[in-house]
Amino acid sequence: MKSRDLLTTPVLIVSNYRIVPHASEKFLHSFTPETTSTVYQFIANKEAMLEAGKRYNIGYRVDDDGINWVDISATAKADDVDPQVSYYVARKLGQEICAVETQKSDSRVTHKAKDGHYLGKKYAWRIYGMAVARDTFDAYLEEIKHPSVPCLTDGSSSVAYKEEGLELAMKALIDSAVRVGGNRFSSPLLPSKKWFQIKGISAITDKK
Repeated sequence: MKSRDLLTTPVLIVSNYRIVPHASEKFLHSFTPETTSTVYQFIANKEAMLEAGKRYNIGYRVDDDGINWVDISATAKADDVDPQVSYYVARKLGQEICAVETQKSDSRVTHKAKDGHYLGKKYAWRIYGMAVARDTFDAYLEEIKHPSVPCLTDGSSSVAYKEEGLELAMKALIDSAVRVGGNRFSSPLLPSKKWFQIKGISAITDKK
């Protein structure tokens, strides 16, 4: 998954953090990981956005010149899971694979629903729910009674979810999440689980 447009680093320690004026009248921020000479950069106001010596997961894109441009909205301290940043990264990755996963679902999933577009549950999770584990995604949609229908996926019995409303449902779960400890959270929208995990940036993947 990390080979798509938005890339994420393993945990790195920010070093050589520099801020210099940029032609855009803002400032060019740049840094390297503590253990390599790879340069990452982004444009922002003069105030430092990262702390040298701290551990981060970095979201970035590589342009045609090979420059690593940081997406600061997809960047967070590695030791503190930020639900909003994790959700942002998961949605960006989901949007990038949406066409492929939708095509897979449409070709492999059969159902009788006529009231809109439905996605097989694993495809729905890949597009909309990767900030949490698949079993959490399924349990949550069952809890809130999100529209679903029985289906066959490659000939096996399964469930398909109505696509309309999935993005808003996941946003509501993330917005309602209360930290229990570490990357464990609880939500009044998911009372069947005492706690569930919201993934750190480097853990967001289309594997369960």
